[in-house]
Amino acid sequence: MAGDGADHITALPPELRARIAASLPFRQVAQLATLSRPWRHIHRHTPVVELKLNEDALSEDALAGLELALLRRGQEGSGSRVDTLRITFPVEHDIVDPRVRRHAGLIVALADARRIRITVPGLGSFPRNEWSVDLSPAALDLEVAAVCHPSPTIAGPGAAALQKLCLDTVVVREWPSLPSLRHLALRNVIVEAPYPTGARCPRLEHMCIFECSIGLACVHIDLPLLRSLWMDRAYGAARVTIDAPELEELDVNWSAGYAGEDYRSFTLRAPRLRRLTWSEQFAERVHIDVGRPGSVTSGRIKFTWEPVCCRAMEDLRAQMARILEGLLPELSPEGVADAARDGCNFSRRI
Repeated sequence: MAGDGADHITALPPELRARIAASLPFRQVAQLATLSRPWRHIHRHTPVVELKLNEDALSEDALAGLELALLRRGQEGSGSRVDTLRITFPVEHDIVDPRVRRHAGLIVALADARRIRITVPGLGSFPRNEWSVDLSPAALDLEVAAVCHPSPTIAGPGAAALQKLCLDTVVVREWPSLPSLRHLALRNVIVEAPYPTGARCPRLEHMCIFECSIGLACVHIDLPLLRSLWMDRAYGAARVTIDAPELEELDVNWSAGYAGEDYRSFTLRAPRLRRLTWSEQFAERVHIDVGRPGSVTSGRIKFTWEPVCCRAMEDLRAQMARILEGLLPELSPEGVADAARDGCNFSRRI
């Protein structure tokens, strides 16, 4: 209410009121329907639906009411479609409650949202049971944040159309087959399965691996349409091989101050590579095939000595020189040596 006693929020257009209401949990949005006639159907128009199934107040009747509201939204047509669904549900004693699983699956189906974020609170140990997410047809973007839980099996009619997947703090034991996936992001993930190949994700174009623990001796990334790859503090694998004929941008990074684990070998075949960033990561053997020497036109190679670094600066300079020789053929051996002579703080634009 304003100082003049007028209700200016209720006077707003329905679209704006729906966006304001979308900042509330969906259970509270549904309660707005009892306020007055202008708010009666607001819960059928909010672009964002947020539900926390771990709240004690959500009885069977309350859940049935919320599901009915989603059902009616779907029946009213595209003007009432859910754009983003955020749903949280608990796991107790390493097991997803069948009741919770049933309601969560029904809510995902009824919402038929374009973006879906699923959050499962963490446990003190790794759950033993597997679980699945059945995507509705409209789903294009899925994010799963499930601390110390196995990544879900992705199925349902929306699995074939999913374009973007983000896995956060899960344990990956098997990769799903997602024929339309274009973006894959892994954050704080424990990777126990070989990375997906073109057979499972034939259209994957962008992949980000951030602060992940890789429980594999060898990592082989073989994706025919991959265009960009970001590996930031991806540790645990001794050998890395990347075969990506369409790759244009590669970023390999251990942030300064981190005690990065050395690669025994790093092999790259990327004939279309145009940009390379290599920071703070050492490899015993580096082989970079960019097809035509000199084709990489921008990037950075950087080593900054830190007390936590177990490598002498002469080793880092030698690796830097090996990379530069393949990227900048116009440099003479003396020029390569000069480029790698800046010592503790080397940063060169290619």
